[in-house]
Amino acid sequence: MPCFTKKTNNTQQALTKHKMDYEMESLKEQISHYYTEYRYQIEDVSNKIHSNPELSEEETFACDTQCQLLEQWQFKVERNYKGLDTAFNATFGEGHPNVCIMSEYDALPEIGHGCGHNLITGVALGTGIVLKKLLTENSIPGRVTIMGTPAEEKRGCKIDLIKAGALEDVDLVMMAHPSDDRTSQSTVTSGLMQYLVNFEGRTSHAAVAPEKGLNALDAVRLLFNGVDAWRQQLPESCRIHGIILDGGKSPNIIPDTSQADFYLRSFDMDYLLAMKKRFRNIAKGAALMTDTRVNFEEVANSYKPGKPNDVLNKAFIELAKEFGMNPEWTEPFRGSSDFGDVTYEVPAMHAYFNITDQYKDAVIHSKDFAQCAASPFAYRQMGKTSRILAQIGHTYFTKSEFRNSVKRSFPFV
Repeated sequence: MPCFTKKTNNTQQALTKHKMDYEMESLKEQISHYYTEYRYQIEDVSNKIHSNPELSEEETFACDTQCQLLEQWQFKVERNYKGLDTAFNATFGEGHPNVCIMSEYDALPEIGHGCGHNLITGVALGTGIVLKKLLTENSIPGRVTIMGTPAEEKRGCKIDLIKAGALEDVDLVMMAHPSDDRTSQSTVTSGLMQYLVNFEGRTSHAAVAPEKGLNALDAVRLLFNGVDAWRQQLPESCRIHGIILDGGKSPNIIPDTSQADFYLRSFDMDYLLAMKKRFRNIAKGAALMTDTRVNFEEVANSYKPGKPNDVLNKAFIELAKEFGMNPEWTEPFRGSSDFGDVTYEVPAMHAYFNITDQYKDAVIHSKDFAQCAASPFAYRQMGKTSRILAQIGHTYFTKSEFRNSVKRSFPFV
């Protein structure tokens, strides 16, 4: 009798697995069909944005182009979202769950889309329209949101949107960023603080009466020397780097003003705050040594360290393998993004997909990478990533156990 029961249980398990495999394959085919239906529209928008690069907070064309297509797709579109001229919020459906896909579309000065944000737009549009079709055709309750988030490269408008309450009614956020490295999961990212340091001294003729001057440039040089000495004691998880914005007007005039721009980064928010205190003390010391005055300007929207969601990450990696994208788990990323702040508000994933293929020398934030961002390979990778995020979104809509697992993996409940 126990043997018969065991055989029956094994048979039931096999049938259940077969049914699940069939349903999963059917879902993939459905998602692929929907994406193919809209593929050329998605690629057209991505290509237009790539061909018309706009700097942070100037992304009028990119914003309008997306909004027009989303309105055509019968999304409810709110422009000038939360008071930001080039932000938007497009929704379809009602109630919860509310799955949000974020779009980025600003470019870099003189380089264009060397960060590939035109492809982030494509992923957001592709994922959004596929989820809309899945909700509609399968009578699935819930809401899909595509949120346009400007100025990631400049001052992180996601933080402005968060402060204005943009995520208060959102349950899950996803996006994916092109990469010059491997396709990978959402990683831990560095928190970021930016400071403009200004020194004020007194001008004088550098040859005739140098003793009457107070050299503001000397203060900046001492600030850099102090930072260089400090680096030896900084842990590997931290970074600090800066440039001189103003060092004087002429060699024969002792500079009465100088300005430096510094970034402070750390994976740990408490340590980042400690770095802030030490950095300010070094600058004050430089002012004391040169008898100049110093003042600090903390640039708005410091970024928090990004905290990935393990459940969402595992789902992405598994599906990326199935799509032949050869993903690999990667180490914490020392770069920073305003998406880090999103991970403190709701469960969120910021995955990466490779677009450089055989162009191994193409690095992000370069003209070579900008060329890769409009290549056929990049668009294929964009399409695969859209379908992966759509499948994760569908699972979140339809499987309560998956939603609960994602929620338990959110570190700020």
